[in-house]
Amino acid sequence: MQKNEKASQVSTGVFFVGLGLLFFTGWWWPGIMFVIAASMLAGTITAGESWTSATGALWLIGIGVVFGIPGLIGDIAGAFWQIFPLILIGMGLFMLFGGKYRPKVSGKRKNDDIHKV
Repeated sequence: MQKNEKASQVSTGVFFVGLGLLFFTGWWWPGIMFVIAASMLAGTITAGESWTSATGALWLIGIGVVFGIPGLIGDIAGAFWQIFPLILIGMGLFMLFGGKYRPKVSGKRKNDDIHKV
């Protein structure tokens, strides 16, 4: 089995296990954020990449933590809900354009061999 197929299989397996746990617990929000992040991280690690290259998963974990802490949203709800759309837009722009400007993390990236002459 090729590396990408194996990574996809592991990622999907982790997602279904997490989805099943959400059905048992009923903790859909923010639990779904953690399930998707775990699935992304599992696929990244299985593909042989560093877990730090899965920035989308790290963002999802951060959002899940913010929404998972009881009382945090209630205490700062007014200001947070005014800023939250801007945070989402900023995260999306970072995901779209941030890869060009990020410093290289130690370790080998997926396409490093292509650019070597």
